[in-house]
Amino acid sequence: MKRHTPSAPVLMKALGCLGGMTLLPVIFLLAGPRPAFSLPQESTQEEVTVTAVEVPVRVLEKGKAVRGLNKDDFEVYENGVKQEITHFEIISKKISPPEAAALPAQERQPKKRLFLLIFNIFDYNEGVGEAIDLFFRDVYQPGDQVMAITEDLVLSLEGGKKTEELILNLKQGLKKYKAISTQNILRVFRELRHEADRLLSALRGSGMGDMSTLDQAMIRFFENYQSAWDAYRRQYLMPDVAFYQTLAGKVRTIGAEKWAICFQQRDLFPELKSASRLEIEIGNWVDSQITPEDQIRARMVQARQQDLQRNLAISGLVPPDLFRDIFLSADVTFHLVLLKSFRTLQDQDFELEEIGQDYEESFRKISRATGGYLALSNRPAEALQEAVGTEDYHYLLVYSPADISAQQKREIEVRVKRSGAEVNFLKNYVAAGPPPITIANFKSGAKTISFSLLHYQMGKSEGGIRGLADVKITIFDERSKTVFDEGKTLDLIKKETHISLHFGQLKSGDYFVIIQTFDRLANEQDVYSGMIRL
Repeated sequence: MKRHTPSAPVLMKALGCLGGMTLLPVIFLLAGPRPAFSLPQESTQEEVTVTAVEVPVRVLEKGKAVRGLNKDDFEVYENGVKQEITHFEIISKKISPPEAAALPAQERQPKKRLFLLIFNIFDYNEGVGEAIDLFFRDVYQPGDQVMAITEDLVLSLEGGKKTEELILNLKQGLKKYKAISTQNILRVFRELRHEADRLLSALRGSGMGDMSTLDQAMIRFFENYQSAWDAYRRQYLMPDVAFYQTLAGKVRTIGAEKWAICFQQRDLFPELKSASRLEIEIGNWVDSQITPEDQIRARMVQARQQDLQRNLAISGLVPPDLFRDIFLSADVTFHLVLLKSFRTLQDQDFELEEIGQDYEESFRKISRATGGYLALSNRPAEALQEAVGTEDYHYLLVYSPADISAQQKREIEVRVKRSGAEVNFLKNYVAAGPPPITIANFKSGAKTISFSLLHYQMGKSEGGIRGLADVKITIFDERSKTVFDEGKTLDLIKKETHISLHFGQLKSGDYFVIIQTFDRLANEQDVYSGMIRL
């Protein structure tokens, strides 16, 4: 999300690896002094060129796909200049495959498929678990690639395991990460509730006769309330643009049908009731201020209160066109299942209000633009069944640009000779770059973990060709308590680096691990996360 500096990024959320690679026998233990290092002066990466631009286009009338158009019905423009369409294709696809008997013999081999399972949920519930069961029972096929994403973090699913193990690992990983991620938010809520009680007592005359002290207490309450809201918004409501851009870059390199299935839970945040005890007492205090000095203090309190109310409306935080282009560029069909939250709050002063409508609306636009399914349901498994049978019918237009430089900015416009039709297409084309740094070949057991770093950028320097990457490892026990948290900057002198770490001080058992790495030369990052057994 905001990870563009070399120090902070490895402490935050990023992407998971997509597959295993070959290891080299180079071992760096995360202990000991940091190596001396000066940044390489010259990159060794090869230049990327663009010889063809693919533009998926979906034409809708009254929400339904317009069928039967041909090449002559379309015009494509790059930066205002009309382009020749060199290839035209009609594409019709759905997750559920047609019956094998109805297919020609050469098409009966199962297609390669990639699934992005996105869980934008505050808490794990049984309905989500039933949807996971259905996916792996009725949708998943051997050979499919699956990435599970929550809070801009990929929960790693190891390949080669039985279906039952994949289901168990995903459920356990979701439950564990949700327990970890919500702890801080819940603590902030408890502290806010405690401060509200103290402020209410003070307003009712329990020990704070000094008005200057009381007005500062109210201002502090609203500022802390704002801090709690900011923390919640950062963690749950502000999708990481950089994360999804990197995700799309990785997905674009995979030759497969690509599907996203997003479970989007309606977010709730505790807001002061309009006629709560605290709201009434604050209003009474404001109205009771008579002297000019006291009225100034009252206006300051009101200003903080109004600032909070404005900030609770988060309109405009999520750029829908940018996120639409991210998924269109990766040729991902985005199915969206909207879920209501089951959380309740029994409190005299606070009530849970639905927030994040603009966040949800952005995902609605992504689903529509990419030919996906959309449903509001508290039965996610049933909604998933409908999504699996939904057809994505669209057109693929290809042109060869005059300027083949990958750095060329390409603003695309598609015109269709169909009056009144809604046209969804990729508006900003970004060339695929080299693969970013990747964590691969993770293994655990016997109180040891090991993994490889791949694809980091290397550059020429006085000491030869090398790279530089930060690595941070955090491990949580079954109670979601941090039992290991250490980072180090590595001087990378080979194209592949193997890292091994032994935890003799930990008891044998189940843990949750997050491994984060940041390539300082390429400004790219990756993360491995999931349940492990030591």
